[in-house]
Amino acid sequence: MQDVLEPILPQVPVEGIAVHIARAGLSMGDTAEARLMPDGRVGIYARVRQSLLGVIPRRRIGYLGHLGPVAGQIVAPALLDGAPLRLRIVQLTPEHLAGAGAPEIEISVWGDPRLLVPFLNVPDIFLPPDDRVPLDLPEGADADTQAEPGAEADLSSVPPLQSQQSPRGRKPR
Repeated sequence: MQDVLEPILPQVPVEGIAVHIARAGLSMGDTAEARLMPDGRVGIYARVRQSLLGVIPRRRIGYLGHLGPVAGQIVAPALLDGAPLRLRIVQLTPEHLAGAGAPEIEISVWGDPRLLVPFLNVPDIFLPPDDRVPLDLPEGADADTQAEPGAEADLSSVPPLQSQQSPRGRKPR
């Protein structure tokens, strides 16, 4: 079975960066993974370059930082539930290019939106028809008396649109 992965969080900054980006050997497009930390935050981990005894280079999974509170609220329940997520590094600003600003790491989070719907506050209009909550009808109205989709509405009470002139006397485009 193949999962449908769509961007849930297309570009999210990593806070509390714990690595030197230039020395870590990170590049855009590298995979990352999210893990729940004991303090409740969502930690971001990726393969970083570390040297053994300062001479022998090797790559190990290292802690990059954590997600902010809003992104953490979306990703944490999905991690607890075991929903498949794919994280990629989408933007890097290493220390030597950051200038006076702070270095930055931004990631994208992809997942199956059908599995993440309980974790996202998605309006009912975006849900499949069988998952929608029925609308409350006005008192005395019956669902059978409501207009069916595709039926023409009575627009006689709607006033016609007035054309507006721009300050130069031309109609706006």
